[in-house]
Formats: sequence, structure tokens, C-alpha cells
Amino acid sequence: MKGKTWKHAAPEELAKVRDLLIRRGAVADNNLTNPHEVWRVRIDRIVFTGYRNGSIYCNGGDIPELPFLYASISEAVENR
Repeated sequence: MKGKTWKHAAPEELAKVRDLLIRRGAVADNNLTNPHEVWRVRIDRIVFTGYRNGSIYCNGGDIPELPFLYASISEAVENR
């Protein structure tokens, strides 16, 4: 599945998405080198990154639950 970007997430939505990904098995990457990143989590080789400007980016991959995760993030960010 291709990568995806969500934009204009509020700070509380960024936190909600991070928590959702952690509950789904993501592991937090505590070694952030980019000053624009708020958080980064990984599931296998798939990386989700939350940015200070409200963007969330996923590099994509081929795990079966990725479409569900994309839908969950879209719901959390786009349904205000």
C-alpha cells in the first residue's frame, strides 16, 4: 500500500493518533533528529510521523492492517 499524508491535525489529534498507533502495536522512536517532528512510531518497516505543523505521514508498506490504520487515522483527523 502506498504512503499517505494527513494535514491540519490539531495537537490533540496528533496525540490521539499516536496513542491509537501505540495501542495497535507500534513502537515509539524516541530518538527524533528532525526538529519539526512531534513523534515517530514504527510497525515493522512502516513509519508514521507526526509533525508540529499538524501533518501526519506514513511511508506505506504491506502489512494487512494498514488499510484499517489509514481509515482510523482519517476518522480521527478529518471528522472534527
